[in-house]
Amino acid sequence: MDSATEEFRLGRDAALAGDFECARYQFGLAITTLRPPTGGPPSPELQSFSFEMYDGIQRYEALAGATEEAGTSHGEVTPELAADIEAPEASPEAIATARQAVASDVPAVPADVPIVVNDSVLRVIAAFQSDALHDKITAGLSRSGRYLPMIHQVFAEEGLPQDLAMIAFIESSFLPHARSPKSAHGIWQFMPRTGRQYGLKSNGIVDERSDPEKATRAAANYLTYLHEIFEDWYLAMAAYNAGEGKILRAMQHTGARDFWDLARTGAIRKQTQNYVPAFLAAVLISKNPTHYGFEVVLESPLEFETVRLDRSVSLQDVARATKIPYDDLQDLNPELRSSITPQQPEGYDLKVPGGSRETLLLALAAVPTARPPSFKTHVAKKGDTLPKIARRYGVPVSTLASANSMTTKSRVARGQEIMVPVKTASTSAKKPPKAGLARASRTAEQPTKAASAKSYKVRDGDTLYQIALRHGTTVAEILAVNGLGGSGLIKPGDKLKIPTGK
Repeated sequence: MDSATEEFRLGRDAALAGDFECARYQFGLAITTLRPPTGGPPSPELQSFSFEMYDGIQRYEALAGATEEAGTSHGEVTPELAADIEAPEASPEAIATARQAVASDVPAVPADVPIVVNDSVLRVIAAFQSDALHDKITAGLSRSGRYLPMIHQVFAEEGLPQDLAMIAFIESSFLPHARSPKSAHGIWQFMPRTGRQYGLKSNGIVDERSDPEKATRAAANYLTYLHEIFEDWYLAMAAYNAGEGKILRAMQHTGARDFWDLARTGAIRKQTQNYVPAFLAAVLISKNPTHYGFEVVLESPLEFETVRLDRSVSLQDVARATKIPYDDLQDLNPELRSSITPQQPEGYDLKVPGGSRETLLLALAAVPTARPPSFKTHVAKKGDTLPKIARRYGVPVSTLASANSMTTKSRVARGQEIMVPVKTASTSAKKPPKAGLARASRTAEQPTKAASAKSYKVRDGDTLYQIALRHGTTVAEILAVNGLGGSGLIKPGDKLKIPTGK
């Protein structure tokens, strides 16, 4: 264990320095050192030590991800607040007023995260109170009423502080369709790759980053992971914004071990330096908005029921058959990228306004089956760009970018799979089946069919994290499908089942 610890330390230092080839080599030596002799099971002490070391290796290997995909919003925040958070402006008088407001504040509910009030936090409070931002802050806080009860419930289940919900305010102003210039999306502003890593599908039909509940669950898991790395919520929040690799490397280069010290070094971007102060300002204001000059009327929490569909339908057809407003269906199902629900082996859970489930079930037989959008896959070659691919297939570049959760200026990597929309009729003439049309539930989660799997032979240097990333799945799914429990110990030549049902 002493020898493995030293190998792990060398691998960690290499990962922080950006030398991932060296890091993988050292981590491989650490795992090999811990492997028990053939025929002998490891001792409980060695097994526990191995689990902890494997978890640590996974975290540092995650830094090898492409920098443009690290973190969530890649240093961006909601466009409504971006410029002001990067360089919040406030006069000395406004900052003095903010200081007095904080000193006299008596919030009804105490914060469950550490609250530091310094000049950086006061400057953001004053900026939020300014004429330029006051109405935007009020609108975002009002909109939070739709989502906070759900977020608080998810965070309670995951054991996270409730006040971390205000990260979504800074990231998106609680707008489900908020999108950053770097293709981050949803109220939690997940980048496509980070979203997929935490179970959020993003394709031409659905973008689950826009689903507030699914994205909140993913954000809770990501924040938990970041806190395990940094053991500090301020550093974890900075990493949520900028990516854990950038924060870890900045700490390594500067020697800073505290967020405020790190911010003072200038080794992280201005937006990330002001990200934690903006979060703290939002928490303080949200607990006592009137005290800070904001008249906030919280919107009603989302209330809905779900109907599990076993075929694709058009939201317009559903609206006509049920008299449910089409806009309501769109608002409740923001993950849909068109008005057609997807055709999935496990069915699709359509959210409908509370109390309208039975109405939909009765009307569903008259709703025609729709044909969801079709796609072909293009494997990018060297020199490919989105405009070039769009011209080849005769589709607008904006449509191609949207189908792949990219911007029109996003770069395409060699070997990357690009989904190309294929023109089809929006609906079919098929009559809906008379039985088994839908299965209803009052929860968004339902048991699904077991995913199919393909075989993969472990190569020298492979880790479960790398294999999961390569095949678009997660370590947890690989562990579950292969019955590996929590050990995750693999060696060259092992054959693994790789889930392919997503």
